[in-house]
Amino acid sequence: MQPLLTGDPQRIGPYRVVGRLGAGGMGVVYAAVDASGRRVAVKLVHEALSVDIEFRRRFSRETSVLSRVDGACLARMLDSDPGTERPWLATEFIPGPTLEQQVQAEGPPAESVVYGLALGVAEALVSMHAAGVVHRDLKPSNVILSPEGPRLIDFGIAKVLDSTSMTRTGTLVGSPGWISPEEYGDGPSGAPADIYGWALLVLYAATGEPPYGTGRPEVMAYRVREETPDVQAVPEGLRDLVRRALSKDPAERPTADEVLAAVTETWRGEDSEQRQDDVTSLIQRTWVLPRHEAPDWPEPGAAPGGPARGSRPSWIHAYVATAAAVTLIAMTAIIAASGSERSMPAAATATPTSRPPAPVSPVPATTVSVTPAPTRKKPKPTGQRVSFKGIKLTLPKGWRMTTADANTACVESPRSGGADGPWDFICRPDSMAIRLKSSQDAWPGFGIEDDEYGFMWGQHVPCLAGGGVTRNPYGEYADPGGEAGLYYGIDPYTSWLVDSGLARMGDGRKAYYREWRIACEVNFDYTMKVWYLPTSQVAFYVLSVHSQDAPGYDRVIASMDLRGYKRAAKL
Repeated sequence: MQPLLTGDPQRIGPYRVVGRLGAGGMGVVYAAVDASGRRVAVKLVHEALSVDIEFRRRFSRETSVLSRVDGACLARMLDSDPGTERPWLATEFIPGPTLEQQVQAEGPPAESVVYGLALGVAEALVSMHAAGVVHRDLKPSNVILSPEGPRLIDFGIAKVLDSTSMTRTGTLVGSPGWISPEEYGDGPSGAPADIYGWALLVLYAATGEPPYGTGRPEVMAYRVREETPDVQAVPEGLRDLVRRALSKDPAERPTADEVLAAVTETWRGEDSEQRQDDVTSLIQRTWVLPRHEAPDWPEPGAAPGGPARGSRPSWIHAYVATAAAVTLIAMTAIIAASGSERSMPAAATATPTSRPPAPVSPVPATTVSVTPAPTRKKPKPTGQRVSFKGIKLTLPKGWRMTTADANTACVESPRSGGADGPWDFICRPDSMAIRLKSSQDAWPGFGIEDDEYGFMWGQHVPCLAGGGVTRNPYGEYADPGGEAGLYYGIDPYTSWLVDSGLARMGDGRKAYYREWRIACEVNFDYTMKVWYLPTSQVAFYVLSVHSQDAPGYDRVIASMDLRGYKRAAKL
């Protein structure tokens, strides 16, 4: 569980919020407790979606249907409120690691766990499909291996079978490498796509590797449509069933009921006549994963805080109060915590005409306390010492710095290599740019104080998932966009701020720090990191961060010494 950020709600409906569990394109998932101390997971819809009337209609209908789904092997929905300022839904909190975490930490699980996973996910799909709902995003991070058995979670993009798609035409729903072949085509996708996802999960559990490997989205699309995974590692009793479920033709795949019956019969084996166990009994009889505690949760019965439901102020009052409070906190914290950049003003609020207009969204009421902005821990610098225009920094082993122009240097890791397509980035998208003379009239200066849309730098912002521009296999040369029409773009309305505060540098000064998670038009995203010194007019940013490089960039920033740079603010 992660700590709450400034601006996070203290209460959602009848639930007291105690931390963050994650975030995605639809909303933020919070850890919360009810009045009795029961632990729940509450997904709060992003503000931009909450003002979309059509989304609210679909959300209301589909949560109504999901409330009737009551399988033993899924996180059941407990409550929802589609009519409030920001719609939300609450589900059971399921303790334990995800399948992805378990495999990454300990490798493929025992054969009994693979059988239990196959049985549990099949049971969950039977329950969902019987209620007329498909999950559409079966992947290892959406299956929790709880002490009682596997549990399917995250119905954020679940779809009522007879409803229209929740996404725009031509937009993929799901994660690359875990999408069924038909979802890359023009035909309909429904329950058979979930069966295909079931087979991929079983194969992943058996091998410990993604069935189609890893790569750029267009590469993954080709593999899914043209290649067939090797199923030899799957337990023999499941092998033929998995092979049938991986058929490229949805009509040739078994139904969820057939999968459940086949797995149950295979697992019972010779004992089937003597042991007529139900699904739950079968799993509990062989499930051996240990219990994982969640020590950060408050003790049951702790007094709930925050305003009671129904006592919240109006949208306008909440917006004005929150905006004023956050502005006061930001100004106070920066003035109090800043060392050498004590005189640095808040970044300009005016945006250039090239910036895409951002809709005004209501902000929910929150309980805010005035605390100093967090200062990021300073790692000990080790490695090669280099300099650019008097700015000294230490590079991790294997990294290098190159000069792009008179005012820009690029810090590259061994993984840096992102292509930029029709966009002319000064540095590679997956490397750090050191930009001098960075004014408050240009990005990131004009956007550093904008927590919601500050990551945007122009009209055409490409998707940079994987470190480079992401090609759209179905894109076309567009007028007036030209070659940009061949690439995916971002979705600013479902992108979100992950972290903000002040980052301490090697010479003692502090920089604004922002980390955004940028959502693409398709269902994948990437991290952008920005550090900014407005008084010294220096910006450091990485447009698309490889996860392995994030600690290295933090160490580079912690090593920065601007005392030799002639435009640096005095210490």
